[in-house]
Amino acid sequence: MRRGAWLAGMLLGACSAGGGTSVDAGRSAADGAVADAGRDARAREIPDSGFLACETTTAFADPLPATLLFTVDTSGSMNCPANDRSCANAEPSPAPDDSRLDVFRGVLDEALRGLPDATRAGLLTYPVTFSCARDEPRVPIAELRTARADIDAALSALRPEGITPTHDAVAIGLSRLAARSAEEARFLVLATDGAATVCMGCDAACSFDALDRDNEALIETVRRAASDGVATYVIGVPGSQGYRGILSRMANAAGTARAGCSDAGPTYCHYDLTDAGLDFATALREALGAIGESVLRCEYDIPPNPDGSFDPTRVNVRLTDESGTETSLPRDPGRAAGWDYSDDGARIELHGSACERARAATGGRIDVLFGCPTELI
Repeated sequence: MRRGAWLAGMLLGACSAGGGTSVDAGRSAADGAVADAGRDARAREIPDSGFLACETTTAFADPLPATLLFTVDTSGSMNCPANDRSCANAEPSPAPDDSRLDVFRGVLDEALRGLPDATRAGLLTYPVTFSCARDEPRVPIAELRTARADIDAALSALRPEGITPTHDAVAIGLSRLAARSAEEARFLVLATDGAATVCMGCDAACSFDALDRDNEALIETVRRAASDGVATYVIGVPGSQGYRGILSRMANAAGTARAGCSDAGPTYCHYDLTDAGLDFATALREALGAIGESVLRCEYDIPPNPDGSFDPTRVNVRLTDESGTETSLPRDPGRAAGWDYSDDGARIELHGSACERARAATGGRIDVLFGCPTELI
């Protein structure tokens, strides 16, 4: 799966002043020439800006933005005060200003405002009736330039009520993501404050044994989705402490387990925010930030060389920040502080400080330069 992910919106732009023809990744040189017929498509010498002085052509490396479906438990217990771990089944009316859902909405809005506009996101909440999950997202997946406000408005309008059909909600969310292009970097982010209380198929009268069987089926569903390129991140909201083992196993099955974790605790494999010493808002902000870092992989498909040739020993990478300052990123076969080819040779990957610089370059871009001998670290 390609993981250009959350950096995509930061790396949009036109041809930089450093010279060369700029062609969107995924388009042929002919397409670029038609779209930009007025430009000189000839290779030309790069001005003296710290790069090798030789004939080169340039192509814009355009990573795909991430696609995220936030799947949020809005059962009655999400009305509980955010930092009250013992409140499990209350539906206070009116809800406290610091309810679990209120805090989640505010922190999620902050996180979404920190992501590029080109990131795609949607919202699925459950239950939609007292015990059933929603067949379609409450907010359809769209670019954040429009989806941010829609997600915040949808969560603001909700009054938590009902019980918890997590099994159906996750299965529905994963199926919606699976139906999207495999070329997208697809993620489901689950946030729940308790155990699933409804069996698959909207069955609220099922036995505990049936719930346990459905838990196993859910973990297997998450595992299969991960093998098909759809990853699941799991956030355990205060109140979910009795369900930590299952949530941890889900994260393990999804391949999103935290380092050094165990399904038996005390460090669980999902983002467990139930410890009594944690402030929910602070812990949630850190969890969403960590999820962002994990999907923000500095990987770029190698765009086609406008002149049609490719010599892996004559490829260089340039970062242009929002001010127009250009920086050459040398190749580092040791993968510590520069760029290197992916194992299959299909992508360019930034490592260490090179990745950090690219992430920090809000409004910048990555270009691939063809023709000059590769600069090594």
